[in-house]
Amino acid sequence: MDSEVPNRSTAEGCTVNDLVLDERTWDTYGAFVRHVENVTTQLVADGVLDRRDRGAVIRAAASGEVGR
Repeated sequence: MDSEVPNRSTAEGCTVNDLVLDERTWDTYGAFVRHVENVTTQLVADGVLDRRDRGAVIRAAASGEVGR
């Protein structure tokens, strides 16, 4: 999944990619996309992503194979 959004770090030292992938196995596609939506909402609130970048990350997640 390549959103073309820079893999920025949070104040805690995690990257966007670390938080999105979260080292989990996703049972369903929908569960993964909901996770990405939740993570990116928080990243926007924290100032790590803007809304446009959030949308790009969600679109990349939705077009990927995780959970399928």
